[in-house]
Amino acid sequence: MRRLAGCSRRGGAGIWYNAGVNTNVSKYLAIADELKRDILSGRYDSHERFPSEETLARRFGASRPTVERALRELKRQGLLESRAGSGSYLTFAAKHATGAIGIIAPDYRAIDFFTRLCDAIAAEARAHGYDVLLGDVSTPDAADRGRWAIALAQAYAARRTAGVLLEPVDLIPESHAATRKVVATLAAKNIPVVLLDRDYLPFPARSRYDLVGIDNLQAGYRVARHMIESGARRLRFLTHANYANTIRARIHGVAQAVMDAGLDWKASCVIETDPADEALLRRLMHGKNAPDAFVCRNDPTAARLMQTLCGLGFKIPGDVRVAGFDDDALAALLSPSLTTVHQPVKKLADTAVGSLMQRIRSPKMEPRSIMLDAPLVVRDSTADLRAPDR
Repeated sequence: MRRLAGCSRRGGAGIWYNAGVNTNVSKYLAIADELKRDILSGRYDSHERFPSEETLARRFGASRPTVERALRELKRQGLLESRAGSGSYLTFAAKHATGAIGIIAPDYRAIDFFTRLCDAIAAEARAHGYDVLLGDVSTPDAADRGRWAIALAQAYAARRTAGVLLEPVDLIPESHAATRKVVATLAAKNIPVVLLDRDYLPFPARSRYDLVGIDNLQAGYRVARHMIESGARRLRFLTHANYANTIRARIHGVAQAVMDAGLDWKASCVIETDPADEALLRRLMHGKNAPDAFVCRNDPTAARLMQTLCGLGFKIPGDVRVAGFDDDALAALLSPSLTTVHQPVKKLADTAVGSLMQRIRSPKMEPRSIMLDAPLVVRDSTADLRAPDR
């Protein structure tokens, strides 16, 4: 198994996902896969003509039509290009690739969604014949997130990684500057970058990098609209004091749904607190215009809120409805089960890897934002108790 130079399994470059070899494929695809590994490993001189069909036919003991199909496949993948009267040559992407893509995800261990997403990305990358580099398996402290991400970008740049999938740095005062340093480090080596989940510029601004995530604005609107249709009239959004662009978009979506329904919304409807703060929640729930519904930043926040509210004697959904985001495994296990927005992890991973492959093949493409639909999973925590069958 190849390792990232200068980094250990636990302290620097982190863990590897190994790319396997699928032998149960057509012969031309098997030849294409082996040639792809050779190209990405740097076996061929980037300035010399690629071996001829005749040479490759002898090497693999295959017919020239089979070899020709293999070469067409490599051209389709953006690794080879034809030059009239001269033969085949490595493309720009092939010259700068190494057979591995990198992931920079500060929340890999901190948030279940990112753990599942990175693991799914690794599986999808293997299907494309790439290894995947991942950062330190331990979660960096908030104060170290920027330095950690920059150091990892420098390691990937030194190795000439084929491309990088980046979860922008957040939760530190200089998060935007840290992410800018990351992308600048990679850009200096012509390493393509695709952003995961969110941009690093404040919502709704957009950087010049591809972005793959869910439509958080629409998702926030969808969950709030559902709660309003279930009878809620005084919605609040619950989050910690520091939050990423995705959370801002969710708040905007909830606010828009509330206002479209003719209900009251103001800045104080965003509650920035620890969901375990019993004193604050007691004052809130016994105060004027007490909330009858909470949309929470994610499922763990919703779960902790439900626990606190129940401890204070409030019934869910009888007294107050609660919904979350991400559809973590715990959502269906809570009592009552939690209504939440589903993160389509497999589709996100497939789309992110596919987008990075396209960016590797066509580095001058215009930047794209690919926002996938995130369906609402309705469970008991937002039940409409006014319904006749209740």
